[in-house]
Amino acid sequence: MRLFHTVAALALAGALALSAAPANAGAAALPGGPAAPAATAAESPNGPAAPGIYISPWGSAHVRVSAETAAWLTRNGVKLGAIAPFVLDPDGLGFDMPIGSTAGDHLDSQGRIFYPGGMTLDQASSGTHVELEPTWIRIVPQPGYSAGVRVNGQKVSDETLLAYTTPAEVLANGRPTLTGFKLDRVPFHITQETAALTTQYFGEGLKADSMFGTLTPRFDYVPS
Repeated sequence: MRLFHTVAALALAGALALSAAPANAGAAALPGGPAAPAATAAESPNGPAAPGIYISPWGSAHVRVSAETAAWLTRNGVKLGAIAPFVLDPDGLGFDMPIGSTAGDHLDSQGRIFYPGGMTLDQASSGTHVELEPTWIRIVPQPGYSAGVRVNGQKVSDETLLAYTTPAEVLANGRPTLTGFKLDRVPFHITQETAALTTQYFGEGLKADSMFGTLTPRFDYVPS
C-alpha cells in the first residue's frame, strides 16, 4: 500500500497536462512486475529531446469537463476540440488520450510530464481560435494541468498553468486495478491565469477556483 501511494503521488499531476522536453524515455516498472519497454522517441517542441521516465508503459486517460465549464462553453458559444492523439467525446465535453512511456510521455527535469496532443477552443462569434499545446501535467511545485497557449496563430505563452489539483485530491481517488492502478475522477480547478485568459479572449471568463473538470488516468503494467 505504501508503494501504491508513492506511485500515485507521482501520478499526482502525472495525470493531466506541462512544458517541454519530450524524449526517448524508459518507463518506471513496479518491483516484481514486467520490465518496461523503452519509450518511443518524442520530439520536444522547445528543443532537443532529453531522457526521462514515466509512471507506466501503457495506459489511457479520460478528461471530462464539469457542469460549470460545460455551461460556460454553451453560454459563450465556445466549442472544445482535440489535437491528436487526443480524441474528443461525441458530445464535445471531454476527450480520451493514450498515456504511458510507449506513447511518448515522460517526466522531465522540471517536474512535468509531457503528453503529445492538446485541446482547442473556438468561438464562432468572435472568430477566436485557441490552441492549448503541448500538454503537461505538472507535479511540482503546484500539481496541475499546463499547456502552451496560441491565439489565432500567435504564441501567447510557452506554458501556462491552466488548472490545478492537490496531492490530497489525487491520493483520495487512487485505487489498484488488475493490471496496475487508476486515479478515478481527480478534480482540477481553474487558475487565475485561465480566468484572465478566457476573459480577455472570450468576453466572459471562467471563474477562478471553480471546477474545470476531472481526469481519470489508468496506468497499466500489462498491455491490454
